[in-house]
Amino acid sequence: MYKYETHLHTSESSACGRNTGAEMVQACKRAGYAGAVITDHFFNGNCAVRRDLGWKERVRLFMRGYESAKSEGDNIGFDVYFGFEYGLGGSDFLIYNFGEDKILAYPEIMTDSFETFAERVHGAGGFIIHAHPFRREVYIQQPGRVFPECTDAVEIFNASHLYHPEYDKNARKYADKYNLIKFSGSDTHSTDPKYLKGGVAFERKPESLEDMINLIKQNKHIILGG
Repeated sequence: MYKYETHLHTSESSACGRNTGAEMVQACKRAGYAGAVITDHFFNGNCAVRRDLGWKERVRLFMRGYESAKSEGDNIGFDVYFGFEYGLGGSDFLIYNFGEDKILAYPEIMTDSFETFAERVHGAGGFIIHAHPFRREVYIQQPGRVFPECTDAVEIFNASHLYHPEYDKNARKYADKYNLIKFSGSDTHSTDPKYLKGGVAFERKPESLEDMINLIKQNKHIILGG
């Protein structure tokens, strides 16, 4: 099986990240993963990039975590793909296959409604996962707020929910209710191996992020941890 970490933060681009992209990749490989999708917090979340910069400069700096991870991944034979975590008042969504060029061309991402943003992502061939939809924290304005019409998958296992399994149980019920794809991610912010328990696995090695998405859409993925 080929294991992929699907929800991972770096210290270069996420303000809450504790290790660099390169260090995170090394930790994932030690944990037996074949690759990872870097999903740093975007500008509407806990991002490490200053908000007073021009759009192009902000995007350039945001890419540092991914670039650090990609460079190290290329060096050690580990697949690294780009994603990001889009924030909506504490509701968070992992965005796949909507890369730097598309972000640069879309500064309205910060002002458009989530529905408009989701339509644009899907129009570009992107994939949207609702991350930890039933987590309860002080920063989450409306716990349990859901958008089944805008999302493709639901994170039914999040490795950071060590002491709150009810969060994941509720997410599974939500995915079942709306027939959404079930997903898993570690949501790791450090190289601590106890948080590297999530992600998905495949019987064959995906050739690209697009290939990975297609396998997931066909439910040819195995949920790790859940």
